[in-house]
Amino acid sequence: MNRYRNEFALIFCTLIWGGTFSATKLSLISVSSCLFIGIRFALAYLVFLIYIFIKQRSEGTRFPNLKENKGLYFLAFLLGFWMFLGFAFETIGLKYTTATKSGFLTGTLVVITPILQTIFWKKTPNSGNLLGVIVVMLGLFFLSSEWTEDHKFVISFRLGDVLTLCGAFFFSLYIIYVDKASKSCPLDILLLSQTLVTSVFSFGLAFLLDWSGFEPLFVRLDEKVMPALLYNALISSVGTTFLQTKYQKGISPTRAGLIFSLEPVFSAILAYFTLNETLDGTGLLGCGLILTGVVLAELLGRERSVA
Repeated sequence: MNRYRNEFALIFCTLIWGGTFSATKLSLISVSSCLFIGIRFALAYLVFLIYIFIKQRSEGTRFPNLKENKGLYFLAFLLGFWMFLGFAFETIGLKYTTATKSGFLTGTLVVITPILQTIFWKKTPNSGNLLGVIVVMLGLFFLSSEWTEDHKFVISFRLGDVLTLCGAFFFSLYIIYVDKASKSCPLDILLLSQTLVTSVFSFGLAFLLDWSGFEPLFVRLDEKVMPALLYNALISSVGTTFLQTKYQKGISPTRAGLIFSLEPVFSAILAYFTLNETLDGTGLLGCGLILTGVVLAELLGRERSVA
């Protein structure tokens, strides 16, 4: 019974994450992309800060001394920096692509991660990972292609798609460093560093993009922005962090990975109902292949000892 409870909690987390693509896409009409990220994670940081302050007061604990633990704090900072880059590229990319495409392109991090592990840790990827990469690459080809009105098959890999794939790359780096940081850094430091670093750098990038003329700095706190901010900051950033931390340890990594691979499916379904987004036959084939590659990487790409 506990296993089903744990799996349901992770499915709920995945559903929430899938909804962030549509919520963010709607809000970008009324706020610049990096300003949205900055406000979102500033809110999440304040919530975590209050929670940790109350927790430390009740337990009589405090953070490790900075001078004596510079390496620990640097690792926590680096983790937050990779998170910032992931969200920056993904959110800016959302301005130039659909929420449906963004969800599936971000999902490719499942096959990017073992490739980066091979580069950093010199581990040869097994056949499951390689098969997943091949299928995902084929899916990306179809997802970025379309039939023109004169019946020509053309590649249409746009700026938003490229930026979103870059975001998936940095999220993969984040996943690799989470594995290292979580073994040495207290959870309280990780929660605060990720949200604070992401927020501060996002505000800085928002002003830089405005100065460069790439994206003007603007915000209208209307009926689109406020619900999206609250959804992404409180429900997605804070709520799912609590649920994932509490319940993921109760099921195997393989099962957790398979559940998380449903995120692009949920994003596509929610984008259909909230944004009226649809895909043609070629796009659907591409999405199906990407999902298949992700699942293959999860099922066949892990060591049997953790399955």
